[in-house]
Amino acid sequence: MYKSFLLAALFFPVFAIAQSLDTVTFSFVSAGRVQGFDKIWKNKDGSYGEWFQFNDRGRGDSLRIEYREDDKGFLTYLKGSVVDYMKNPVSEEFGITNGKTWWKNTAENGERASTGKAFYIALKTGGGHLTKALQANNNKISLLPYGEMQMRKLAEHTITKGTEKKKLQLVELKGLGFTPGYAWLDENGNDFANVSDWSSIIIQGYETRIDELLQVQKKYENNFYGELGKTLPQKLKQWVLIQNTNVFDAKNAKLLNNKDVLIHNGVVKQIAAANTIKQSGAQVIDGKGKTLMPGLWDMHVHMSSNLDGILHLAGGVTHVRDMGSNASLLDRVKQMHSGELIGPRIEIMSGFIDGKDPMAAPTGTLIASVEEGKKAIQDYAAKGYQQIKLYSSIKPEWVKPLTEEAHRLKMRVAGHIPAFMTATKAINSGYDEITHMNMLALNFFGDTIDTRIPLRFSVPAQRTASLDLQSAEVKALIALLKQKGIAVDPTVGVFEDLFTSREGEMAPRYKTIADHFPLNTQRNIKAGGGGLPVPDGMDETYRKSFKAFLAMTKLLYDNGITILPGTDGFAGFDLHRELELYVQAGIPTEKVLQIATYIPAVYTGKSKEYGHIAVGSKADFILVDGNPVQNISDLRKRKLVFANGNMYDPGKLYSAISVKPF
Repeated sequence: MYKSFLLAALFFPVFAIAQSLDTVTFSFVSAGRVQGFDKIWKNKDGSYGEWFQFNDRGRGDSLRIEYREDDKGFLTYLKGSVVDYMKNPVSEEFGITNGKTWWKNTAENGERASTGKAFYIALKTGGGHLTKALQANNNKISLLPYGEMQMRKLAEHTITKGTEKKKLQLVELKGLGFTPGYAWLDENGNDFANVSDWSSIIIQGYETRIDELLQVQKKYENNFYGELGKTLPQKLKQWVLIQNTNVFDAKNAKLLNNKDVLIHNGVVKQIAAANTIKQSGAQVIDGKGKTLMPGLWDMHVHMSSNLDGILHLAGGVTHVRDMGSNASLLDRVKQMHSGELIGPRIEIMSGFIDGKDPMAAPTGTLIASVEEGKKAIQDYAAKGYQQIKLYSSIKPEWVKPLTEEAHRLKMRVAGHIPAFMTATKAINSGYDEITHMNMLALNFFGDTIDTRIPLRFSVPAQRTASLDLQSAEVKALIALLKQKGIAVDPTVGVFEDLFTSREGEMAPRYKTIADHFPLNTQRNIKAGGGGLPVPDGMDETYRKSFKAFLAMTKLLYDNGITILPGTDGFAGFDLHRELELYVQAGIPTEKVLQIATYIPAVYTGKSKEYGHIAVGSKADFILVDGNPVQNISDLRKRKLVFANGNMYDPGKLYSAISVKPF
């Protein structure tokens, strides 16, 4: 999966910790394994040094900084150099000189008069004792370049290590991201841990206590989201009449103008010409100038947080397929389907399997043999998973017996093409679906590439630009996809970022929406970056390779290959960009809307109730201000979302998570 560490950091700030001249070491833990460290020490001159590093399949940040602070914990100087998640070099510096506060990094060069205390939030490097500054200032501080932060104590909890007992306190932090963040402090008020389902940082030696702390923390997280689940949905009335709207017929990919749609007990009862349906006691919604269309489907998500559920639903995404998450997914599915938490219907859960390897994925089940793989597949099936996702460290010779076992249990198989294997060989060994467009492109570059590491990105970026899409090799793969009925989840938006994003340039997907996000999120977005390191002289090649990915997407469409719209990115927002890119590739807009609604409903066997608007279908749709058939970007202008027997106001959903409504 291509989960950006930058995005993760927007919700999961890394705090520096130091209490003495001795080095304090924290472990960076993901999927139950130590993947990195954060070391902080105090120098003899009173300054601090920090070294943070983690490895994620050949990617991962490596950070070196030094900083000074005053007696209240506010930074007075910081200098850092870092290699970011994709190994691009970045640097940052902050200071206070002659009454001026200044900062500069690869995206900013700011300055202002030093009036009052404010804590500088580093854009690229991190650093400083944020919770110390909060405690020294009545738990509320101003931030630089902008914003403010508050801290509140929530609970105390004692953990043990041998005969040692540590009394910890859980605090809530507001002001950095969409929702409150959480941190654990020790009995002296020093930072002890940040824990989450995806990754955690904790004092070295206490790694086994992460689940214990997370269980306590989740009570408060769930209280926050549970309250939203009670107050934001509007239960559909027995009768609802949407008048004089345009209806997108997803089954036939065409727009039906000027219609009334009558809903009874959450099911479409009647569709007729505008202003012809009369129903006493119905809640009437004016649809003039708007388009009613089925809810969107995102077929490649990782439901790693409850925030994702709100973002998806606010974005009009009413159905998703999870492509690999930890065990908390099972509870999240129940809570979202019951209405306890706000979120889409999670129609497919993918059991994630990778080989035991230093480059193994940070989630799922790791196996060392075919027999272990078969056992993992059986375990996933018993828990209700409908699909298996194989990953890069699976040995090629394991694929056939594993797919056979999955098929025996009526489960589909999708995923990455394992290292030293081609898409053609994976399909012939039983794959039902290919995940990510780079996995198709790699088919033409041989089976000697170690795709466990970032070569799976850089090789396609450097070579796809010159790939002849009319060659016999390409035609042979297309014919195989068609013959075997193989679907493709291209996630082209991922590669727009990887191949074309540059430091200091905002990514195209954010250009029309960045100003809606919380201030510090906006700052990260506007700074750009996140793409692959580009060798000298290859900038244009990388950009042309992305255009080739779009051309390959159009080639799939032209040949009748099932395209499944997935993002593997920013919940609720990246799908709109993914669909814009399909239109940019040359697929007719009405067909793109069909790909985003009816096609995945058919693919998952849910089309009787979902994916189109017809008598007997569920009230599972979005009301858009505009006409997305004429302009696909109108999908961003949703007025109402109907799902799970409720009606949602996207503006209220966004406001609840610090996003300015659209």
